[in-house]
Amino acid sequence: MVTVIVFHFTEKGLLPTKLSEEAYRSLRTEIDKVLEDPKYKDVYFNGTFVDENGKGVCLWNAPNAEIVKEVIEEVLGCPPVDGAIEVKQVI
Repeated sequence: MVTVIVFHFTEKGLLPTKLSEEAYRSLRTEIDKVLEDPKYKDVYFNGTFVDENGKGVCLWNAPNAEIVKEVIEEVLGCPPVDGAIEVKQVI
């Protein structure tokens, strides 16, 4: 299991700085629905963090970055615009 960071830094990848309760529930429901697939049993979405300009990151735990990219493509219909990388904590 690794930590995967998905970046949202460029114009195409920017995130909303606020979501309505309805939009949040809808997106969260879609993510959870995709993660119910047995092939994603070891994939966990830990949240999205965004600044006031829409730049941000999504944190995941998964076997690798490729499987997170698959989940995102299933949820959003496209792969992560700004990439996803595996990281490890050093401090």
